[in-house]
Amino acid sequence: MKHVALGVLATGLAAAGCAPYPPPLAPTPLVLTAEQQRECAAIRSELARQETIAAYSGVMTTPLVQGAVLINASNVIESLRARAALAGCPV
Repeated sequence: MKHVALGVLATGLAAAGCAPYPPPLAPTPLVLTAEQQRECAAIRSELARQETIAAYSGVMTTPLVQGAVLINASNVIESLRARAALAGCPV
């Protein structure tokens, strides 16, 4: 019984390793309107600000506060990257 379970597990792991790669993302447009350019500039500016906050979070803070700031900055950065992808911004 043990050998059968190990055989099934090994077969499952081998099959999972052969899964196809996801399709590539759609290309971003090369020409952006003025409104899209302003939106992309605002997103890039906020991304840079959040990355700076995350970089300096350890200055004169406790580990608990530093962890909270890093988690918050990470969540904001990921949502900004998703927003940039939806807007078609090359970030």
